[in-house]
Amino acid sequence: MKTIKKTIKLWTQAEVNAFAETEITGSLIIQGSGIDDLSPLSTLTLVGGDLVIWHNTTLTNLDGLRNIASVGDLEIYNNPVLTNLNGLSNITSVNGDLVIENNSALTNLDGLGNLTSVGGDLNVSYNKSLTNLNRLSNLTSVGGDLKIWYNPTITNFHGLGKLTSVGGNLQIWDNASLTNLNGLSNLTSVGGNLSIFRNAALTNIEGLSNLTSVGGNLEIKNNDALPNINGLSNIISVGGELFIQYHVTLSSINELSN
Repeated sequence: MKTIKKTIKLWTQAEVNAFAETEITGSLIIQGSGIDDLSPLSTLTLVGGDLVIWHNTTLTNLDGLRNIASVGDLEIYNNPVLTNLNGLSNITSVNGDLVIENNSALTNLDGLGNLTSVGGDLNVSYNKSLTNLNRLSNLTSVGGDLKIWYNPTITNFHGLGKLTSVGGNLQIWDNASLTNLNGLSNLTSVGGNLSIFRNAALTNIEGLSNLTSVGGNLEIKNNDALPNINGLSNIISVGGELFIQYHVTLSSINELSN
């Protein structure tokens, strides 16, 4: 067993079975319609570059990746029968972007319970069975953008309770069952734009009550059930423009008096 200093691509289950290395200083790409078992990768302790898991049509879990603690980018998308991320339970930091997108059978993020920081963007989007973000409960910072888009069964953000800062944009778009933002109660700053668009069931944003500054635009649009913006009462600075538009039940913006 040795350290590999280049990008490794595993296309077949046979290639996964033959893998016996402990460290990759480059990236690891796992992509193959016949890959259904990652347990042969359990010898792997380090991926210095990116870990990319995509377009695996028969892969249900990531259990063989349990010994990896840190990666560059972590990209998990278009894995239609992937039901859990438990195999990532030892990852404490993602130095680049974390993308969890279009995994239609994924119901939770339980395997990410030890993750404390994401250096780049965190993108959780188009996961139609994902019901919560609860196991992101140790995440304290996102260096880039936080994007939560088109997750139709998420009802709240309770798992983000330790998040204090988003360095880039915070985008909460088109989450049809989202009723509140209570899990964001420790968030104090957004470095870029804050945009909350088209969340049809959203009735309150009081989870933003500790937010004091938005570096870019503040944009809240087309949240038809939102009756007030009480959660914005502690904002004292917006670096860009302010847009609050197209709300059927919203009657006042007095909460922005600060």
